[in-house]
Amino acid sequence: MENFMNINHLRYFQEVCKYNNITKASEAVHVSQPSITAAIKELENELGYQLFNRVNNRISLTDDGASFLLKAKNFINAYDNFHKEALDIGDKTHVVLKVGIPPVLGTFMFKKLVPAFEQQYPNTRLQMFEIGTISGLKRLNEGRLDFLLGAMDDTVYPQCDSKLIFRTKFGLAVGPDSPLAKEPFASKEMICQQPFIIFPNGSYHYTAITEHFKDHPLNIIMEASQISTIRYIVENNFAVTITYQESFDASAKIVHIPLEEPINANVSVLWRKNSYISNAMKAFIAFTSTIENHSQPKVESFWD
Repeated sequence: MENFMNINHLRYFQEVCKYNNITKASEAVHVSQPSITAAIKELENELGYQLFNRVNNRISLTDDGASFLLKAKNFINAYDNFHKEALDIGDKTHVVLKVGIPPVLGTFMFKKLVPAFEQQYPNTRLQMFEIGTISGLKRLNEGRLDFLLGAMDDTVYPQCDSKLIFRTKFGLAVGPDSPLAKEPFASKEMICQQPFIIFPNGSYHYTAITEHFKDHPLNIIMEASQISTIRYIVENNFAVTITYQESFDASAKIVHIPLEEPINANVSVLWRKNSYISNAMKAFIAFTSTIENHSQPKVESFWD
């Protein structure tokens, strides 16, 4: 009997299960819908049972399909680990590491991370994806990222291993003509009276800041994912924001003010628990320890 099952078919099946929709799965893996449909049909023919119920153009997993999904996930994870181990056998293999990074971290960490790492490890290329910490955790656990650089509190994520890069604090960023620009510190009462711009829901920033201000609701006028947009709005005194000192370069006309009640953050590198750590991954984890030494900050002393 000819064997149709292969790793790509299993990946397509997993994507269809994730979205319960062949069109969305097709867009996610950049493969045509007919190819996805054919792969599912070939899997069902080989297995001898139906993976999906199909009613009125809607699909849902059968009981057999749900059991098969668990085995497929385990096999894909094992295959990915095997692939990394096999690449480690060669000394000169070119490797791509997929790294997620939130926009607010990317603005000041990208230039400290990518050029220096790739110069030191020329056979390893970093492919960066801009994504919020919380959304990035989901993609990491799905195996679509090798690493996530994220800012978070002391929360432990059981599906991830992590290594602290550095600790920092958030501060208030205002324009030079803001009524708060000359204040020695910013209280919740002061901040909640100002128009506020914030990174979107799904980011650690959004969660940490809105939780911090749950008893003093912020006057959020805009959610923005681009640091350039936030800079323009803050510089021109249309709104204030809370972020790291290093989020804006030295040319920004922005005043940083310590918070009366600090918001602490741990900037860490995270990777999926129980996944094989390749030599390239080990090199990246070790390299992240040097980022703090490359950065200007003395972020903690700035706010203390």
